[in-house]
Amino acid sequence: MPREFKTILCGTDFSERSNHALDYALRFATLADGLLIIAHFVHVPSGDVYTQGHWPRSFDEAKQRTRTQLEELVAQRLGGYAKIELVVEVGVPAEHLIALATERDVDVLVTASHGRSELRDLLLGSVAEKLIRHAPCPVFVVRQGVK
Repeated sequence: MPREFKTILCGTDFSERSNHALDYALRFATLADGLLIIAHFVHVPSGDVYTQGHWPRSFDEAKQRTRTQLEELVAQRLGGYAKIELVVEVGVPAEHLIALATERDVDVLVTASHGRSELRDLLLGSVAEKLIRHAPCPVFVVRQGVK
């Protein structure tokens, strides 16, 4: 018998697609009166990008800016839902989402599919594909354009 979705993990990149996935994650959390973990992983840029001033001076500063963005997102989109935990770390999103899902014994991982079909994505694989293949729990993928 499937277990209840009491701990829901949703990664966000602040795109409208990931906001749509967050709406689904909130529905799951609300139905089960569960914990909603919202995560963003500051992707490690190449040295060139980092030194050209496109990024904050430090990863601590980047994490703080991201936490502020997440707090604003929660205030705008989640209607005061109380059982929320924010996670902001530095690293590769798919790898860290899988690790976080494992560490926290997550019941379902909610993610957006960006619907790309470029050669780059076929060779490297999308975040959603990596999550589907390696997550320790069910993965709910919200496709582009689905309401």
